Amino acid sequence: MRQGIRKRGRPLPPGGLGLLLALGAFALPAHAATLIAELSASRDSRAWTLLGDVELRENETFLTFGYSGLRPEPDIAASHQLSLGVDHALSEHWLVAGSVLVGLPKATLTPLAQARPRLGLPGLAARTSYASQGLVLSAGYDSGGLSEVEYGLDAGLGLTRYPLRRQLLVRHLETEQPTVIFQRVERLGVLRPSLGARLLLGARWELGVRGGLYLYSGDPLSAGQFTEEEQRALSERYAQVAEDRELQSAFVEQLYRDLGSAVAGRLAEVNAVSGLPSAPARFDVKPSVTYRFSATLRGQLSYAFTGYVPGQGHGHVLGSRWTVRLGEPLRLWGAIALQADVPEDLPPLYTGLATLGAEYTF
Repeated sequence: MRQGIRKRGRPLPPGGLGLLLALGAFALPAHAATLIAELSASRDSRAWTLLGDVELRENETFLTFGYSGLRPEPDIAASHQLSLGVDHALSEHWLVAGSVLVGLPKATLTPLAQARPRLGLPGLAARTSYASQGLVLSAGYDSGGLSEVEYGLDAGLGLTRYPLRRQLLVRHLETEQPTVIFQRVERLGVLRPSLGARLLLGARWELGVRGGLYLYSGDPLSAGQFTEEEQRALSERYAQVAEDRELQSAFVEQLYRDLGSAVAGRLAEVNAVSGLPSAPARFDVKPSVTYRFSATLRGQLSYAFTGYVPGQGHGHVLGSRWTVRLGEPLRLWGAIALQADVPEDLPPLYTGLATLGAEYTF
């Protein structure tokens, strides 16, 4: 259970900052260190993760760090999240952990209305941007014995704050320079309690289940969007033809996917077997079964169900993950999954996902 909690998605710095923190951690008087790299992809999305931990006190205290990135669609700016934390074993059975998460600022520019030179109407675009600051606390219990049946339990609580900014920009016909004509900032808080359990049956079988709730300080579907009053003001000033309505509809769908993958607090957990949310989630649950074929090979079959916020339907993810251990320090794994998002008033949307990952222990 200790490794299950200690190495469960923890993001941190990209580029030079991540390297400096990693080198600084290795310079500490540590007994062991682990690095994990993972890349996930679907037809349109990409997610990547670099995680690590360093043993500060033998089998007792670990420094954790990591970086996660996600681009849910080609036209959406990538999200980047950093984290730094500490895991501490209180005894042979109990482990507590805490980490601070920071989402780097990002902004996405989306056209809303084409320019109409003959009518003297400039082009109109929306810029949405946000960052995040969060704290995650968790505690776990592992029976840790040598009997035929062992078990583990863990609980977590995450709290994240998102400042969401939206702007309207006009590109003037004469200068083609964009000008901000409207902007507003709203703040959305997300509280995410979670529970997990696993049951070991002999040396080969492992059953697991994990679930979480998403509690928002406001409506995540309206946060960061333009209100009806703002839209009416726009329609009075700009010609609303069919093409413009399609652009605005595409903007709303894009915003939901962006909020679903990042604002829901799952940026560090996006991979094939977890899926990529298409809208902000209300709750999720994921049972799994793992079978160890040998000391070097094990396979896992999992199913994840996500209930989105009211009006957005639900999602299913059926996945399989296979792990190979190449000697004591190196593990490799690959996973494939089929995700089905089922909106309330539209046909299901099917997406294939794949993940490749590696773990190396020094």
